[in-house]
Amino acid sequence: MITLNSDIFYVGLGCFIVSFVICKLMVLVNLSDSPNYRSIHNKTNPTGGGLGIIAALGFSLILINTFIPEVSLSKDLPYFLVCAIMISFLGVLDDIFEIRAIHKFTIIIFISIVAVILIGPATSLPGFYSTINLPYLVGLTGSVLWIFVCINGINFMDGANGLMASFMFLATFSLSIIAFISGAVTTMIIGLTLCFGLLGLLPFNFGNNSKIFAGDTGSLLTGFIFSFSALLLVKETDNHDLLYVGPLLILPFLSDIFITMLGRVRLRGSFFSAHKDHLYQVLIAQNVSHTRVSIAYLATGMFISSLTIFCVIKEIRISMWVLLISITTAASVRYFIKRDIVLKQKGKSRKA
Repeated sequence: MITLNSDIFYVGLGCFIVSFVICKLMVLVNLSDSPNYRSIHNKTNPTGGGLGIIAALGFSLILINTFIPEVSLSKDLPYFLVCAIMISFLGVLDDIFEIRAIHKFTIIIFISIVAVILIGPATSLPGFYSTINLPYLVGLTGSVLWIFVCINGINFMDGANGLMASFMFLATFSLSIIAFISGAVTTMIIGLTLCFGLLGLLPFNFGNNSKIFAGDTGSLLTGFIFSFSALLLVKETDNHDLLYVGPLLILPFLSDIFITMLGRVRLRGSFFSAHKDHLYQVLIAQNVSHTRVSIAYLATGMFISSLTIFCVIKEIRISMWVLLISITTAASVRYFIKRDIVLKQKGKSRKA
């Protein structure tokens, strides 16, 4: 076990170096993405950091097959790679040509359906007091929605310097710890690969003067890897009580996304039009620095991740009660922060 752990550590170190080098090269090449209405930056942003994540993913699998052949990986790994290639290709095209939102959403739905059909949907749901068995089509729909929401939601949150990369590093690392505790080797390795890929990006992405962004290539792939790994964790362990681990680990993101979308529905805004309604966008518009916003999300994520890992270690059932209370708390905090900002803006307008 000690040898295996050290081998995985060296694989991770190699992934970090590869991602770091690729990101550094992309900074030098300076392929820029012009800001649009949704952007909170006023100047062109170097993109291409997602290529470092792709390189880390491919390099890790080569190293594992070469130097750690004794690791028994899930038979679902090839399915994961096929879908990861498709979502990466979509991200590259979107970074280059800016695909229309409706077309991008359609392709993501297709990839999500393919991924869920290949690995199998979650057909058991932890209820309030017992497990609820779902019909296949219901489980399929729910699993597809989970992947679709993760991919798009994490893409939406990739707007502030270091926010997406740092938060998803924390969430995915926490997922990898839970996978290690639960004996889900493939989930752990996939998760750690993403962690080290993001770690190679962070030195150039975190801070008020970011040098490069993950771009759609990186954010779409990050969302897919995380959502796929969360479903694979349940399948590898055959423990349906772990189904809510994924949503809990990215709850600060999910709560912001859903409340923002509900607000746009109430105001009859389009899902496909650009906007600046997410909490992190509102905070930065109030002159809160990118670094402070990212740290605030990280602090919230550390608290939730610690509680989730604690529940898994102590074998506390993560029921629908846990999920409901967590969602209500996160949504309430998000609502009152946004409400406080709006009230301050109205107060300033009246004084003016």
